[in-house]
Amino acid sequence: MKSTCIALIFLLAQVLLAAESQGPSVSVELLSGTKQKAQFLGIQNDTVQLGGYINNKFTVVRIAKEKFKSIVDSSGTNLLLTKADSAAVKTDTTDNSADSGQSVADSSEKDSLAHPQVAETPKPIELSSPTVLVSFEDEIADSSLVQQINTLAARFLLESGEKIHILKKKDIPDCSDNICLQDSLSAKGATTVYFGKIVPVQKKDSLMLQLTRVVFEEDLPTIYKSELVISRSKAVSDALSKDQLRIFLLEAQGKDASDLKEKKGYIYIDTDPEGATLSRAEDNALCRSPCTIPVTDTAAVTIHAFWNVDQHLWGGSTTVHPIMGDTVWRSMKLKRVNPELKIITNPAGAEIFSSKGEITKRSKTIGTTPARYPIMEPGLVQFKLRKFGFKDTLVAVYVPPVSDVTVNVDLEQETDFKVIQSQQDWEKARKKIRLGHTMMGVSIAPIIVGALFTYLGQLDYDDAEDIKEELNGSATAGGEFYQKKVNENKDLVSDGDQKTIIGLTLIGAGILVLGVGFFISF
Repeated sequence: MKSTCIALIFLLAQVLLAAESQGPSVSVELLSGTKQKAQFLGIQNDTVQLGGYINNKFTVVRIAKEKFKSIVDSSGTNLLLTKADSAAVKTDTTDNSADSGQSVADSSEKDSLAHPQVAETPKPIELSSPTVLVSFEDEIADSSLVQQINTLAARFLLESGEKIHILKKKDIPDCSDNICLQDSLSAKGATTVYFGKIVPVQKKDSLMLQLTRVVFEEDLPTIYKSELVISRSKAVSDALSKDQLRIFLLEAQGKDASDLKEKKGYIYIDTDPEGATLSRAEDNALCRSPCTIPVTDTAAVTIHAFWNVDQHLWGGSTTVHPIMGDTVWRSMKLKRVNPELKIITNPAGAEIFSSKGEITKRSKTIGTTPARYPIMEPGLVQFKLRKFGFKDTLVAVYVPPVSDVTVNVDLEQETDFKVIQSQQDWEKARKKIRLGHTMMGVSIAPIIVGALFTYLGQLDYDDAEDIKEELNGSATAGGEFYQKKVNENKDLVSDGDQKTIIGLTLIGAGILVLGVGFFISF
């Protein structure tokens, strides 16, 4: 009995320090005479459950029902009288907990303390990770800020080693509160769920970030909480200054902020016009402006920005010296640019191919070195170089949006006999394909000319037929005019024969060349 009293007193002392209640406040009296106020979580299997936060962790203590004299709530009801009363109190507790975004009960259907409304079938979803980040709730009507906080929080969690699945509350429309959400996600295999809020505080120029981390265990879930007050007018820079946001997330993970060994700096970039793609040198696109970019050291960082509209490229660059634990702000005004990529090889004459896939005899060449190409999409550019007698070379180069880039490549001599033989076979196959394509192209001309001659011959036949009909209707057969028309008819027929023969010959030759070219090509 003495040890039970000590445990109860220790728990109740911690409960008084808790920031929020997980159950209704009750007056507890043991048979030993000990009296105190506590948070009542319910009665299960003749065991009374009392709980509260200990070291930022919600803890439940279970004591046999027979050791209590009374448990009286604020309305004067003795909760020891019936289990039905206890279950009713538990339902009220769960509803109150749902309003505050906290979980106080296991989602198991076998647990009599579970929320009575989570038995609904959750909307089918597939989780890419057992750790889920539910996007911060927007209670300040600032969707842009909420989006940036979501992005930064997700990034920090990933850097801390947690592979996360991000979703919004509306992705599970059957749930209207956090308890339903966490139970639905637990049923889908989630082991950890983060719930966030951005809420206004009493000071008009301040906001509060709230984050609750729920870890599902065998009995009741373990809950961690953290809060951060930031300036409304400079919310992002304030959250990032002095690593406040990262400490806020570490506390939600149940970690000591003193474990933070590496400080970060941040670069905030906005552009005119907005929505430009931002990237660091020799890196792919990072985000679109305005954007906050984390860095890990004080080395100078060059940030490029480009904006492509109506086949016109606008770009700009800036160099920033980061400050650890603080945010450096930069604004860029973009201007029209025309960057080019110049490719030079030694020796020259290398064919340029796309970097995607293997080079085959039917691969289309982009060009032959030396070559110049306008760049409409700055960033990392990759291509392959091939020249007979030399090794294939894969080239990757970052093209900034503000200047021309020249790539000089020294091709390495190929010494492997099998590779050289393969290159020779490839060259022969390519020459046959080129010859076939050339023949197919050349065949078009005789076919067209032949068709023209055949058409002209047909016109001569038509004229001869008209003269013949005229002679048949003439009453002066044998006269000089009659004989002249007869000769004209013969000439037209002869010309028609010649043109038709030439036309058909050209058409036949063109079709023959086309067929040979097609056969060689395929």
